[in-house]
Amino acid sequence: MAEEQAWWTGRLGLERAPGAPEGGFAVRVGSGILAFAPVTDGARSRGGAGARPSHHVALEVAEDRLVEASEWLAGASPLIELGDGETIVDFPNWVAHSVYAQSPGGHVIELIARHRRPWEPWTPSTMAPEDVRGAGLVRGISEVGIHTPDVGALVDRLEALGERLWFGDPQTGFAAVGDESGLLICVREWRPWFPTDKAAAPGPLTIELTRVPGLVPGEPVPVGSAAELFAAGGAD
Repeated sequence: MAEEQAWWTGRLGLERAPGAPEGGFAVRVGSGILAFAPVTDGARSRGGAGARPSHHVALEVAEDRLVEASEWLAGASPLIELGDGETIVDFPNWVAHSVYAQSPGGHVIELIARHRRPWEPWTPSTMAPEDVRGAGLVRGISEVGIHTPDVGALVDRLEALGERLWFGDPQTGFAAVGDESGLLICVREWRPWFPTDKAAAPGPLTIELTRVPGLVPGEPVPVGSAAELFAAGGAD
């Protein structure tokens, strides 16, 4: 936990956020918050003997500043290379480009630039846009991966809450639900997280969403494997 915290707050330089779980920490990521909690022995046993949960999260960056943002991420961990040695992945169907790295805990971290969502990073009046660096290029949390033994059943449950299938085929073990402002990446347990050979080892996960009509504050909806959705604040 200490090494993971040092990675997010030290190497990446993200601001600490209030409300961290006991024994864990939380950081501000643009408009969102990422929080980390220690994994209990019981949670480990659900993922297999000695298994350490492996999660995926994508952070959206300014659509024309991915190269600079990738240098920021590379300062914390080496970027993951594809077979051709390239680190930037082109997703023509998503109109996006991404880079990837792994955190010390083995989580697959993505920076994604979505070209249909132009955005100018906020800057103080005394700072020119081109002077914004690092965490200032991050808009918020773009994707969160959810492990599940049955992707089709998970997609059906999310669609019942009003979240539509956006990309993929549940029968293949991969489906993206939501829209470009926020996607739930539904994957079959132990399927490798792209573009790595890191298995999607299940573990506890809580996702708090705003403005989702099917969620009632204080009433979690179990989805996936040890994952729950919550309404954050006034979800209407």
